[in-house]
Amino acid sequence: MKIIILFCLLSAGLFSCRETIEENFQKRAQLVFKPKFDGLDAFLNYQEKIEQRKDLQTLPSLLFTHKTGFTLQSKVFLNSSGEILKAIQERIDTNGVKVSTTFYFLKEVLSMVQVDQENLRLSRLEHHQTRVFYDADQRPIAAYNRKLVNGDQSSVFKRASLSKSQHAAIQNDLNALSDMQNQVGAFVLYFQGFDEAFNKKFVQFGNDSYSTNLAYAPNELVIKDLEKNPSLYAQQTFELQYQQVQEASGLQYQVLTGIKKTNATN
Repeated sequence: MKIIILFCLLSAGLFSCRETIEENFQKRAQLVFKPKFDGLDAFLNYQEKIEQRKDLQTLPSLLFTHKTGFTLQSKVFLNSSGEILKAIQERIDTNGVKVSTTFYFLKEVLSMVQVDQENLRLSRLEHHQTRVFYDADQRPIAAYNRKLVNGDQSSVFKRASLSKSQHAAIQNDLNALSDMQNQVGAFVLYFQGFDEAFNKKFVQFGNDSYSTNLAYAPNELVIKDLEKNPSLYAQQTFELQYQQVQEASGLQYQVLTGIKKTNATN
């Protein structure tokens, strides 16, 4: 299934198991946005409605590792008609900084973005959150920031200007999310080799920037051919099907469930 996200910003100047500050905070306080803009409540009500739905289909992407070390993964949430209502991109840097960008869509057009940032290695828990709201023409109409430290229960979001770099980063993240889901563009997959770990065999796919590793069954026919004739597939790209597994021990990994060539050269 191809994931298509409609996004056309105008060039105006414009997974840890601990409970986050945000989760604690939302249980206790009513969020306050200062100053408010007309229509803000409709955005927040729509976000809450999506978050409360239990019937959405979740499609996770492969977990990718960049050549510099950070990891990147996305999820999209679809209704029964296949319409995208929400998408999340999560990045964890080598220094422990985790950035989760959540996109909300109305009729598959971007409506709101929420960016959460925290450092998983700090003893002092700091949580930075930015929210950006968009009009029907995809123009940012308001942005707000807040910072929570060590359980600070401040509920106030302060109005902020959206910088050109923030504006570009949101667009780039959304484009990357679409490519990640579809295994194209920066996330196109070439065969890169084999490895073993945790008493399992893994096959690696990727490109010059990103790679991903999956456990596999040795009797997979395409994998058998890759093992015998790896040089024949140097210019061959693949589309992978997979599922994510978490064992009782806590070990998490991806399992290859299907593979096909996407630009057969041999």
